[in-house]
Amino acid sequence: MPTNSSSVDRSREMDEKSWWDLWNTSHRTKDDNDAISSELFERAAAAVNGITRKSNCSVLEIACGAGALSRMIAFSSYHGLDISPAAIEIARQKSATISLPVSSAPPSYEAADFHEWPLPEQAFDVAVCIDAISSIRDQAIAMQKIARSLRPGGYLVLTTINRYVYDRIQRTSTVRLESGPVAHWLSRRELNNLICQAGFTIEQSSTIMPRGNLGILRLINSRRLNDALGPRVAAVLRRLKEHLGFGQYSVVIARKES
Repeated sequence: MPTNSSSVDRSREMDEKSWWDLWNTSHRTKDDNDAISSELFERAAAAVNGITRKSNCSVLEIACGAGALSRMIAFSSYHGLDISPAAIEIARQKSATISLPVSSAPPSYEAADFHEWPLPEQAFDVAVCIDAISSIRDQAIAMQKIARSLRPGGYLVLTTINRYVYDRIQRTSTVRLESGPVAHWLSRRELNNLICQAGFTIEQSSTIMPRGNLGILRLINSRRLNDALGPRVAAVLRRLKEHLGFGQYSVVIARKES
């Protein structure tokens, strides 16, 4: 997940697990780390809650990090996986401080490489993957494994960086976006194809959080232009930009075929 901090080692000489241990202990010891990631989690949580609040749902989160999303969503049971043992330890510590509805079991967290993780005996109702698919080594196998972890008719909620916008955010000495070890950046078309090939039907596919200040995005996201339009028109324009693909993140809600 991008951050504007410069404290993360960018050498890429670390192994994958060590890099994410460093990243999580640097940037996930608190939930409200920065405005961008906070909004991403809020929007992702709203998408998940739109499903889980309708009925009791078991939730599996792949690449759960320090468990921020698990503290924002409704569930009957929750299991979070992450390759970083340091992230899982933070998640466990934080989960002990939250109160849950009587209908919810305490969340559980596991340090595991999803490629090697054994399939669950009991299928989940919802699978969540927030801003992690680009770092997964074999994306097709992982997506198929996510599908196999879900019951027929189960839901997938997935977000990932929209490369078109990400490449048009101007970097400066104080804004150094960090993506982590990237296996492959997926275009929206590649992402949708990957999900469909795993046996899902896409119910929603859009982008969120318009951003970018290079090329055409410099005009589209001009603060002067948006301020001149007034808050009501600016809000409508923001939704239009998300619909047209100018959001920093792609969001897909899909359902496993019965």
